[in-house]
Amino acid sequence: MCLISVVIPVYNAAPFIGKCVESALGQSVEDLEVICVDDHSTDNSLGVLEGISDARLRIIRFPENRGVSAARNAGLDAAAGKYVYFLDSDDWLDPDYLEAMLNMAEGRGEDMIVNSNYIEEFPEESKRALSNNFGFVEDEPKYYPSELVQNKFPPVVWARLFKLSFLRENNIRFPGPTVRNGTEDIFFIGLASSYFPKALVFRGPYYHYLQRPESLLHQKDLCYYNIFSHKVLWDERKARSLPTEGLRLFYGGTVILDTEEKFLLSKEFFTEVEQEVFRHEELYAPVDIFLMKAVLSCEDYASFLGKFNPNITISFVRSKFRIR
Repeated sequence: MCLISVVIPVYNAAPFIGKCVESALGQSVEDLEVICVDDHSTDNSLGVLEGISDARLRIIRFPENRGVSAARNAGLDAAAGKYVYFLDSDDWLDPDYLEAMLNMAEGRGEDMIVNSNYIEEFPEESKRALSNNFGFVEDEPKYYPSELVQNKFPPVVWARLFKLSFLRENNIRFPGPTVRNGTEDIFFIGLASSYFPKALVFRGPYYHYLQRPESLLHQKDLCYYNIFSHKVLWDERKARSLPTEGLRLFYGGTVILDTEEKFLLSKEFFTEVEQEVFRHEELYAPVDIFLMKAVLSCEDYASFLGKFNPNITISFVRSKFRIR
């Protein structure tokens, strides 16, 4: 038993994983374990990990590539801490990051807390950028309705510390392999937040979030999988009889509907949530509403292609056209 289990999924992260793990092991909170789950890397990631000498480091090796959700779930199953924290393999933490999270959670008896401070790091240091406050607190921690946090703040696991017993008691895990391209967090955060009427947000030390062109978050299918992940979350909430009213149920983003499969899934989901979305249209950006109306206005994929560019939301942003 320790205070915090840090879970790091690892796949072909050899250039970054050493700095990442050392930032976790170098935390001012020493009573922790770092669980690295190597998702059958084909580079030297495993060699880098095995070269780190610290009894608090645990390595789980997958015999085949299973994806980030499976890796995080394996770390979650192995965790022995009172709290669990998920760190991405190419990012790193300020030395007092976890101590600040822990003090906030322990001092207030919280099952989940949110640190809204991070720094976007780039290979070109001149592009380095601090996060804004997203309309949240400047100095003092404050409670906000969970749906407000879900609507305003990025749904990323690395900005949150969770009590492990809370996750296990409510069977909160990462989704199956069909949810991918970096959108697994949408499901996990959305499901966890469904059990909270309010969430504690504070501005603490910084998480360092590396931006690199080849990462998952820059793949062209990302925003389509945002919608797909929201659909999986919607289905799970319904299966558990959890509330959905007043939540932002999808993000349009730069959606590219370049296959019939993507169009049909989007149409199915939008049809199901249409009434609830329009009861709370103020939660959505114009591009979200445009996307929804465009998809629902077409009977099939052929008619969609006859009216719209598959890069539909990109076209919307560029030309500001509307459905007639």
